[in-house]
Amino acid sequence: MEVNRQKIRELMKTRCEGNYNRFARELGVDPSHLYRFINSGVGGGKKILMSVMKYCKMNGLDFEDYISM
Repeated sequence: MEVNRQKIRELMKTRCEGNYNRFARELGVDPSHLYRFINSGVGGGKKILMSVMKYCKMNGLDFEDYISM
């Protein structure tokens, strides 16, 4: 499984007005970890994957739109 960085960036822009700190809090990850992942692809492991899946479930979104299997 792989998290689609572009889709996550779009989700952050629509749900949190592009604010890394706010979106990271909602995902339950460190803002610097989220920033590195979105901008360079580094650190997109299990923590980001599970956080995105949980966020989607809690907000009624289909996680398959953001994660490719």
